Amino acid sequence: MLLQFKGASDGMKKYQLMWTGQLFSILGSGLTSFALGLWILGQTDSVTSFTMIAVIAGLPAVLLAPWIGAIVDRYDRKLILILTDTISALVTLYIAIQYMNDNLVFWHIYVCVLISSVATAFQAPANIAAITSLVERKDYGRVSGLMQFADSSSMIIAPLAAGALLAFTDLTTILLIDLGTYAIAMVTLILVKIPKAKAFKGDKKGSSMWQEFKLGWAYLFQHKDLVYLLVFFCLINFVVSMGTISVLPMLHFFADKSEIGMVLSVGGIGMLLGSFYLASTGGPDKKIHGILGSGFLMGFCLLLLGIYPSIWLIMLGLFCFKFLLPMINGCSQAIWQGRIPPGVQGRVFALRRMFAQFTIPLGDFLAGPLADFVFEPVMRGNNIVSNTVGPIIGTGPGRGIALMLICLSILPMLFALWGYSNKQIRHISDEPDPEHEDADSQEQTGTAAATNS
Repeated sequence: MLLQFKGASDGMKKYQLMWTGQLFSILGSGLTSFALGLWILGQTDSVTSFTMIAVIAGLPAVLLAPWIGAIVDRYDRKLILILTDTISALVTLYIAIQYMNDNLVFWHIYVCVLISSVATAFQAPANIAAITSLVERKDYGRVSGLMQFADSSSMIIAPLAAGALLAFTDLTTILLIDLGTYAIAMVTLILVKIPKAKAFKGDKKGSSMWQEFKLGWAYLFQHKDLVYLLVFFCLINFVVSMGTISVLPMLHFFADKSEIGMVLSVGGIGMLLGSFYLASTGGPDKKIHGILGSGFLMGFCLLLLGIYPSIWLIMLGLFCFKFLLPMINGCSQAIWQGRIPPGVQGRVFALRRMFAQFTIPLGDFLAGPLADFVFEPVMRGNNIVSNTVGPIIGTGPGRGIALMLICLSILPMLFALWGYSNKQIRHISDEPDPEHEDADSQEQTGTAAATNS
Protein backbone atom coordinates (compact mmCIF):
# COMPACT_ATOMS: atom_id res chain seq x y z
CA MET A 1 0.00 0.00 0.00
CA LEU A 2 1.31 3.41 -0.95
CA LEU A 3 -0.59 6.42 0.35
CA GLN A 4 -0.53 9.42 -1.94
CA PHE A 5 -0.86 12.98 -0.68
CA LYS A 6 -2.09 15.83 -2.83
CA GLY A 7 0.74 18.18 -3.73
CA ALA A 8 3.38 15.92 -2.16
CA SER A 9 6.95 17.12 -2.61
CA ASP A 10 9.57 15.06 -4.41
CA GLY A 11 11.17 14.19 -1.06
CA MET A 12 7.82 13.07 0.34
CA LYS A 13 7.24 10.83 -2.69
CA LYS A 14 10.64 9.23 -2.13
CA TYR A 15 9.84 8.68 1.53
CA GLN A 16 6.52 7.07 0.61
CA LEU A 17 8.43 4.52 -1.46
CA MET A 18 10.82 3.84 1.42
CA TRP A 19 7.90 3.65 3.85
CA THR A 20 6.12 1.06 1.71
CA GLY A 21 9.12 -1.25 2.05
CA GLN A 22 9.24 -0.59 5.79
CA LEU A 23 5.54 -1.41 6.09
CA PHE A 24 6.10 -4.86 4.58
CA SER A 25 9.13 -5.42 6.82
CA ILE A 26 7.24 -4.39 9.98
CA LEU A 27 4.38 -6.73 9.09
CA GLY A 28 6.83 -9.59 8.45
CA SER A 29 8.59 -8.95 11.76
CA GLY A 30 5.22 -8.90 13.51
CA LEU A 31 4.37 -12.31 12.06
CA THR A 32 7.68 -13.76 13.25
CA SER A 33 7.46 -12.16 16.70
CA PHE A 34 3.96 -13.56 17.31
CA ALA A 35 4.81 -17.02 15.98
CA LEU A 36 8.08 -17.30 17.93
CA GLY A 37 6.28 -16.24 21.11
CA LEU A 38 3.74 -19.03 20.68
CA TRP A 39 6.54 -21.50 19.88
CA ILE A 40 8.42 -20.62 23.07
CA LEU A 41 5.26 -20.94 25.17
CA GLY A 42 4.63 -24.33 23.59
CA GLN A 43 8.20 -25.51 24.25
CA THR A 44 8.68 -24.18 27.78
CA ASP A 45 5.13 -23.66 29.11
CA SER A 46 6.59 -20.63 30.91
CA VAL A 47 5.23 -17.10 30.81
CA THR A 48 8.56 -15.82 32.14
CA SER A 49 10.36 -17.36 29.17
CA PHE A 50 7.89 -15.58 26.91
CA THR A 51 8.22 -12.15 28.56
CA MET A 52 12.02 -12.38 28.48
CA ILE A 53 11.80 -11.79 24.73
CA ALA A 54 10.32 -8.34 25.31
CA VAL A 55 12.94 -7.55 27.97
CA ILE A 56 15.85 -8.59 25.73
CA ALA A 57 14.36 -6.76 22.73
CA GLY A 58 13.95 -3.48 24.64
CA LEU A 59 17.25 -3.25 26.54
CA PRO A 60 19.71 -2.36 23.73
CA ALA A 61 17.78 0.76 22.67
CA VAL A 62 18.00 2.13 26.21
CA LEU A 63 21.48 0.97 27.28
CA LEU A 64 23.30 1.69 24.02
CA ALA A 65 21.43 4.88 23.07
CA PRO A 66 24.31 7.38 23.52
CA TRP A 67 26.76 5.35 21.42
CA ILE A 68 24.14 4.52 18.80
CA GLY A 69 23.35 8.20 18.36
CA ALA A 70 27.00 9.12 17.90
CA ILE A 71 27.47 6.40 15.28
CA VAL A 72 24.34 7.47 13.40
CA ASP A 73 25.60 11.06 13.21
CA ARG A 74 29.09 9.99 12.17
CA TYR A 75 28.27 7.59 9.33
CA ASP A 76 25.95 7.42 6.33
CA ARG A 77 22.39 6.84 7.56
CA LYS A 78 21.26 4.95 4.48
CA LEU A 79 24.19 2.56 4.84
CA ILE A 80 23.32 2.02 8.51
CA LEU A 81 19.72 1.18 7.58
CA ILE A 82 20.85 -1.30 4.92
CA LEU A 83 23.38 -2.99 7.23
CA THR A 84 20.95 -3.32 10.14
CA ASP A 85 18.24 -4.74 7.86
CA THR A 86 20.79 -7.23 6.54
CA ILE A 87 21.76 -8.33 10.07
CA SER A 88 18.11 -8.81 11.04
CA ALA A 89 17.48 -10.83 7.86
CA LEU A 90 20.49 -13.07 8.56
CA VAL A 91 19.22 -13.68 12.11
CA THR A 92 15.83 -14.71 10.73
CA LEU A 93 17.54 -16.98 8.19
CA TYR A 94 19.55 -18.64 10.98
CA ILE A 95 16.39 -19.33 13.01
CA ALA A 96 14.70 -20.79 9.91
CA ILE A 97 17.64 -23.12 9.20
CA GLN A 98 17.81 -24.30 12.83
CA TYR A 99 14.05 -24.91 12.90
CA MET A 100 14.03 -26.84 9.60
CA ASN A 101 16.88 -29.02 10.91
CA ASP A 102 14.98 -29.57 14.18
CA ASN A 103 17.84 -27.97 16.15
CA LEU A 104 16.06 -24.84 17.41
CA VAL A 105 15.94 -24.36 21.19
CA PHE A 106 14.57 -21.38 23.09
CA TRP A 107 17.96 -19.94 24.12
CA HIS A 108 18.88 -19.72 20.41
CA ILE A 109 15.96 -17.33 20.06
CA TYR A 110 17.15 -15.23 23.01
CA VAL A 111 20.58 -14.78 21.44
CA CYS A 112 19.06 -14.03 18.02
CA VAL A 113 16.59 -11.52 19.49
CA LEU A 114 19.47 -9.79 21.30
CA ILE A 115 21.51 -9.48 18.08
CA SER A 116 18.48 -8.34 16.10
CA SER A 117 17.44 -5.84 18.77
CA VAL A 118 20.89 -4.23 18.72
CA ALA A 119 20.53 -3.81 14.96
CA THR A 120 16.98 -2.49 15.36
CA ALA A 121 18.16 0.01 17.98
CA PHE A 122 20.19 1.72 15.25
CA GLN A 123 17.24 1.89 12.87
CA ALA A 124 14.96 4.26 14.79
CA PRO A 125 17.41 7.21 15.12
CA ALA A 126 18.90 6.54 11.67
CA ASN A 127 15.46 6.40 10.06
CA ILE A 128 14.21 9.58 11.74
CA ALA A 129 17.41 11.46 10.94
CA ALA A 130 17.24 10.29 7.30
CA ILE A 131 13.64 11.50 7.07
CA THR A 132 14.70 14.98 8.18
CA SER A 133 17.16 15.11 5.29
CA LEU A 134 14.59 13.81 2.82
CA VAL A 135 11.27 15.58 3.43
CA GLU A 136 10.22 19.18 4.03
CA ARG A 137 9.30 20.44 7.48
CA LYS A 138 5.62 20.80 6.54
CA ASP A 139 5.45 17.03 6.01
CA TYR A 140 6.92 15.98 9.39
CA GLY A 141 3.47 15.43 10.94
CA ARG A 142 2.33 13.28 8.02
CA VAL A 143 5.52 11.25 8.11
CA SER A 144 5.04 10.58 11.84
CA GLY A 145 1.51 9.43 11.06
CA LEU A 146 2.76 7.05 8.37
CA MET A 147 5.34 5.56 10.73
CA GLN A 148 2.73 4.87 13.39
CA PHE A 149 0.25 3.68 10.77
CA ALA A 150 2.73 0.92 9.92
CA ASP A 151 3.18 -0.04 13.58
CA SER A 152 -0.55 -0.12 14.31
CA SER A 153 -1.24 -2.11 11.13
CA SER A 154 1.19 -4.74 12.38
CA MET A 155 -0.59 -4.84 15.77
CA ILE A 156 -3.86 -5.74 14.04
CA ILE A 157 -2.78 -7.81 11.04
CA ALA A 158 0.23 -9.77 12.31
CA PRO A 159 -1.46 -11.79 15.11
CA LEU A 160 -4.49 -12.59 12.93
CA ALA A 161 -2.37 -13.56 9.91
CA ALA A 162 0.15 -15.56 11.94
CA GLY A 163 -2.64 -17.43 13.74
CA ALA A 164 -4.31 -18.28 10.43
CA LEU A 165 -1.04 -19.42 8.86
CA LEU A 166 -0.09 -21.60 11.84
CA ALA A 167 -3.44 -23.37 11.54
CA PHE A 168 -2.31 -25.13 8.33
CA THR A 169 1.47 -24.58 8.13
CA ASP A 170 4.43 -24.22 10.49
CA LEU A 171 7.04 -21.69 11.63
CA THR A 172 9.14 -22.20 8.50
CA THR A 173 6.56 -20.54 6.23
CA ILE A 174 6.29 -17.49 8.47
CA LEU A 175 10.07 -17.11 8.68
CA LEU A 176 10.35 -17.32 4.88
CA ILE A 177 7.62 -14.69 4.50
CA ASP A 178 9.56 -12.46 6.91
CA LEU A 179 12.71 -12.89 4.79
CA GLY A 180 10.70 -11.89 1.72
CA THR A 181 9.54 -8.69 3.42
CA TYR A 182 13.15 -7.84 4.31
CA ALA A 183 14.01 -8.16 0.60
CA ILE A 184 11.18 -5.75 -0.33
CA ALA A 185 12.35 -3.23 2.28
CA MET A 186 15.94 -3.50 1.05
CA VAL A 187 14.99 -2.87 -2.59
CA THR A 188 12.92 0.22 -1.78
CA LEU A 189 15.67 1.56 0.47
CA ILE A 190 18.31 1.11 -2.23
CA LEU A 191 16.10 2.93 -4.76
CA VAL A 192 15.73 6.01 -2.57
CA LYS A 193 18.55 8.55 -2.61
CA ILE A 194 18.87 10.08 0.86
CA PRO A 195 20.82 13.37 0.95
CA LYS A 196 23.69 13.40 3.43
CA ALA A 197 23.16 15.63 6.44
CA LYS A 198 25.34 18.71 6.79
CA ALA A 199 27.93 18.23 9.53
CA PHE A 200 26.95 19.87 12.80
CA LYS A 201 28.96 23.04 13.29
CA GLY A 202 29.83 22.07 16.88
CA ASP A 203 31.67 18.92 15.77
CA LYS A 204 35.43 19.21 15.46
CA LYS A 205 37.44 17.32 12.90
CA GLY A 206 39.07 14.27 14.43
CA SER A 207 36.93 14.36 17.59
CA SER A 208 36.36 11.09 19.44
CA MET A 209 33.00 9.39 19.71
CA TRP A 210 32.92 10.26 23.41
CA GLN A 211 33.41 13.94 22.58
CA GLU A 212 30.64 13.75 20.00
CA PHE A 213 28.33 12.10 22.52
CA LYS A 214 29.04 14.84 25.09
CA LEU A 215 28.27 17.46 22.47
CA GLY A 216 24.89 15.84 21.74
CA TRP A 217 24.17 15.72 25.49
CA ALA A 218 25.14 19.40 25.89
CA TYR A 219 23.06 20.44 22.87
CA LEU A 220 19.95 18.74 24.26
CA PHE A 221 20.23 20.21 27.75
CA GLN A 222 20.83 23.76 26.56
CA HIS A 223 17.26 23.73 25.17
CA LYS A 224 15.16 23.88 28.33
CA ASP A 225 11.82 23.71 26.53
CA LEU A 226 12.77 20.39 24.92
CA VAL A 227 14.01 19.05 28.26
CA TYR A 228 10.68 19.93 29.88
CA LEU A 229 8.86 18.25 27.00
CA LEU A 230 11.02 15.18 27.60
CA VAL A 231 10.01 15.18 31.28
CA PHE A 232 6.35 15.33 30.23
CA PHE A 233 6.82 12.24 28.04
CA CYS A 234 8.62 10.36 30.82
CA LEU A 235 5.51 10.88 32.96
CA ILE A 236 3.01 10.09 30.19
CA ASN A 237 4.88 6.90 29.19
CA PHE A 238 4.69 5.72 32.78
CA VAL A 239 0.89 6.12 32.74
CA VAL A 240 0.51 4.56 29.27
CA SER A 241 2.54 1.49 30.23
CA MET A 242 0.63 0.91 33.49
CA GLY A 243 -2.73 1.53 31.82
CA THR A 244 -2.34 -0.63 28.74
CA ILE A 245 -0.80 -3.62 30.55
CA SER A 246 -3.67 -3.64 33.09
CA VAL A 247 -6.54 -3.90 30.61
CA LEU A 248 -6.20 -7.60 29.77
CA PRO A 249 -5.94 -8.81 33.42
CA MET A 250 -9.01 -6.72 34.31
CA LEU A 251 -11.00 -8.17 31.39
CA HIS A 252 -9.88 -11.68 32.37
CA PHE A 253 -12.07 -11.57 35.50
CA PHE A 254 -15.40 -11.09 33.73
CA ALA A 255 -15.02 -11.54 29.94
CA ASP A 256 -14.45 -14.62 27.81
CA LYS A 257 -11.54 -14.99 25.38
CA SER A 258 -13.52 -13.93 22.31
CA GLU A 259 -14.68 -10.74 24.06
CA ILE A 260 -11.13 -9.98 25.21
CA GLY A 261 -9.85 -10.47 21.66
CA MET A 262 -12.56 -8.19 20.31
CA VAL A 263 -11.72 -5.41 22.78
CA LEU A 264 -7.97 -5.58 22.03
CA SER A 265 -8.59 -5.64 18.28
CA VAL A 266 -10.82 -2.56 18.52
CA GLY A 267 -8.00 -0.86 20.44
CA GLY A 268 -5.63 -1.68 17.57
CA ILE A 269 -8.16 -0.29 15.07
CA GLY A 270 -8.29 2.92 17.10
CA MET A 271 -4.53 3.31 16.81
CA LEU A 272 -4.68 2.55 13.10
CA LEU A 273 -7.34 5.21 12.50
CA GLY A 274 -5.47 7.70 14.67
CA SER A 275 -2.34 7.09 12.60
CA PHE A 276 -4.30 7.48 9.37
CA TYR A 277 -5.83 10.74 10.60
CA LEU A 278 -2.41 12.13 11.52
CA ALA A 279 -0.89 10.97 8.22
CA SER A 280 -3.72 12.63 6.28
CA THR A 281 -3.85 15.96 8.14
CA GLY A 282 -0.40 16.35 9.70
CA GLY A 283 -2.02 17.23 13.03
CA PRO A 284 -2.69 20.73 14.43
CA ASP A 285 -0.56 23.63 13.24
CA LYS A 286 0.54 24.26 16.81
CA LYS A 287 1.88 20.82 17.63
CA ILE A 288 2.05 21.37 21.40
CA HIS A 289 -1.77 21.48 21.51
CA GLY A 290 -1.85 18.04 19.91
CA ILE A 291 0.47 16.78 22.66
CA LEU A 292 -1.06 18.37 25.76
CA GLY A 293 -4.65 18.10 24.55
CA SER A 294 -4.24 14.40 23.76
CA GLY A 295 -2.55 13.82 27.11
CA PHE A 296 -5.48 15.42 28.95
CA LEU A 297 -8.06 13.36 27.01
CA MET A 298 -6.15 10.16 27.81
CA GLY A 299 -7.18 10.67 31.42
CA PHE A 300 -10.87 10.51 30.45
CA CYS A 301 -10.18 7.34 28.44
CA LEU A 302 -8.60 5.63 31.47
CA LEU A 303 -11.64 6.68 33.51
CA LEU A 304 -13.92 4.97 30.98
CA LEU A 305 -11.82 1.79 31.23
CA GLY A 306 -12.35 1.48 34.97
CA ILE A 307 -15.68 3.11 35.80
CA TYR A 308 -17.98 0.16 35.01
CA PRO A 309 -17.46 -3.51 34.01
CA SER A 310 -19.02 -3.17 30.57
CA ILE A 311 -17.33 -4.65 27.51
CA TRP A 312 -18.72 -1.88 25.31
CA LEU A 313 -17.61 0.92 27.63
CA ILE A 314 -14.11 -0.54 27.96
CA MET A 315 -13.98 -0.99 24.18
CA LEU A 316 -14.87 2.69 23.69
CA GLY A 317 -12.28 3.80 26.24
CA LEU A 318 -9.50 1.68 24.73
CA PHE A 319 -10.40 2.75 21.17
CA CYS A 320 -10.18 6.45 22.10
CA PHE A 321 -7.01 5.91 24.17
CA LYS A 322 -5.24 4.19 21.27
CA PHE A 323 -6.58 6.76 18.78
CA LEU A 324 -4.82 9.52 20.74
CA LEU A 325 -1.43 7.79 20.90
CA PRO A 326 -0.39 8.55 17.29
CA MET A 327 -1.38 12.20 17.75
CA ILE A 328 0.67 12.74 20.89
CA ASN A 329 3.67 10.82 19.52
CA GLY A 330 3.48 12.29 16.01
CA CYS A 331 3.21 15.92 17.16
CA SER A 332 6.19 15.40 19.47
CA GLN A 333 8.20 13.84 16.65
CA ALA A 334 7.44 16.81 14.38
CA ILE A 335 8.65 19.30 17.01
CA TRP A 336 11.91 17.43 17.60
CA GLN A 337 12.60 16.99 13.89
CA GLY A 338 11.98 20.67 13.29
CA ARG A 339 14.16 21.87 16.15
CA ILE A 340 17.24 19.64 16.05
CA PRO A 341 19.86 20.15 13.29
CA PRO A 342 20.29 17.05 11.08
CA GLY A 343 23.98 16.70 11.94
CA VAL A 344 23.25 16.03 15.62
CA GLN A 345 19.86 14.32 15.37
CA GLY A 346 21.22 10.79 15.81
CA ARG A 347 22.73 11.63 19.19
CA VAL A 348 19.89 13.80 20.47
CA PHE A 349 17.14 11.42 19.32
CA ALA A 350 18.90 8.44 20.89
CA LEU A 351 19.19 10.32 24.20
CA ARG A 352 15.57 11.39 23.88
CA ARG A 353 14.50 7.79 23.43
CA MET A 354 16.59 6.63 26.38
CA PHE A 355 15.14 9.21 28.80
CA ALA A 356 11.54 9.08 27.55
CA GLN A 357 11.23 5.28 27.58
CA PHE A 358 12.99 4.25 30.78
CA THR A 359 9.69 4.75 32.66
CA ILE A 360 7.91 2.14 30.50
CA PRO A 361 9.44 -0.95 32.18
CA LEU A 362 8.97 0.81 35.53
CA GLY A 363 5.24 1.17 34.83
CA ASP A 364 5.00 -2.44 33.63
CA PHE A 365 6.77 -3.64 36.77
CA LEU A 366 4.67 -1.63 39.26
CA ALA A 367 1.28 -2.47 37.72
CA GLY A 368 1.39 -6.12 38.85
CA PRO A 369 2.33 -5.68 42.55
CA LEU A 370 0.00 -2.69 42.96
CA ALA A 371 -2.91 -4.68 41.52
CA ASP A 372 -2.13 -7.94 43.38
CA PHE A 373 -1.20 -6.58 46.82
CA VAL A 374 -2.94 -3.20 47.09
CA PHE A 375 -5.96 -2.51 44.89
CA GLU A 376 -7.41 -6.01 44.40
CA PRO A 377 -7.39 -6.94 48.14
CA VAL A 378 -9.03 -3.59 48.95
CA MET A 379 -11.90 -4.05 46.48
CA ARG A 380 -12.48 -7.68 47.47
CA GLY A 381 -12.73 -6.92 51.20
CA ASN A 382 -15.10 -5.03 53.46
CA ASN A 383 -13.53 -1.66 54.20
CA ILE A 384 -14.10 2.06 53.89
CA VAL A 385 -12.77 2.20 50.30
CA SER A 386 -14.86 -0.70 48.96
CA ASN A 387 -17.92 0.55 50.81
CA THR A 388 -17.45 4.06 49.36
CA VAL A 389 -16.57 3.43 45.70
CA GLY A 390 -17.91 -0.12 45.43
CA PRO A 391 -21.54 0.96 44.83
CA ILE A 392 -20.29 3.01 41.86
CA ILE A 393 -17.68 0.80 40.15
CA GLY A 394 -18.51 -2.58 41.70
CA THR A 395 -16.56 -4.89 43.98
CA GLY A 396 -14.94 -8.28 43.61
CA PRO A 397 -12.26 -9.72 41.29
CA GLY A 398 -10.99 -7.21 38.73
CA ARG A 399 -12.53 -4.13 40.31
CA GLY A 400 -9.30 -3.40 42.16
CA ILE A 401 -7.54 -3.05 38.80
CA ALA A 402 -10.44 -0.85 37.70
CA LEU A 403 -9.90 1.40 40.74
CA MET A 404 -6.19 1.56 39.91
CA LEU A 405 -7.05 2.74 36.38
CA ILE A 406 -9.40 5.37 37.78
CA CYS A 407 -6.69 6.67 40.12
CA LEU A 408 -4.24 6.55 37.22
CA SER A 409 -6.62 8.62 35.07
CA ILE A 410 -5.96 11.70 37.19
CA LEU A 411 -2.24 11.73 36.35
CA PRO A 412 -2.28 12.55 32.58
CA MET A 413 -4.77 15.34 33.27
CA LEU A 414 -2.45 16.81 35.90
CA PHE A 415 0.57 16.38 33.62
CA ALA A 416 -1.24 18.19 30.78
CA LEU A 417 -2.29 21.04 33.09
CA TRP A 418 1.30 21.29 34.29
CA GLY A 419 2.41 21.47 30.65
CA TYR A 420 0.00 24.32 29.90
CA SER A 421 1.09 26.15 33.05
CA ASN A 422 4.77 25.76 32.13
CA LYS A 423 5.90 28.61 29.87
CA GLN A 424 8.73 26.60 28.38
CA ILE A 425 6.35 23.85 27.22
CA ARG A 426 3.32 26.01 26.38
CA HIS A 427 5.35 28.28 24.12
CA ILE A 428 7.66 25.61 22.73
CA SER A 429 8.65 26.61 19.24
CA ASP A 430 7.88 24.57 16.16
CA GLU A 431 10.40 26.70 14.27
CA PRO A 432 13.97 25.50 13.65
CA ASP A 433 17.00 26.96 15.37
CA PRO A 434 19.23 29.14 13.16
CA GLU A 435 21.74 26.36 12.51
CA HIS A 436 18.87 24.04 11.51
CA GLU A 437 17.65 26.62 8.99
CA ASP A 438 21.10 26.66 7.42
CA ALA A 439 21.08 22.86 7.28
CA ASP A 440 17.58 22.81 5.78
CA SER A 441 18.64 25.11 2.96
CA GLN A 442 21.64 22.88 2.28
CA GLU A 443 19.42 19.78 2.26
CA GLN A 444 16.89 21.33 -0.11
CA THR A 445 19.70 22.25 -2.52
CA GLY A 446 21.06 18.72 -2.30
CA THR A 447 17.63 17.21 -2.90
CA ALA A 448 17.01 19.38 -5.95
CA ALA A 449 20.38 18.41 -7.40
CA ALA A 450 19.61 14.74 -6.86
CA THR A 451 16.25 15.13 -8.57
CA ASN A 452 17.68 16.83 -11.65
CA SER A 453 20.45 14.33 -12.15
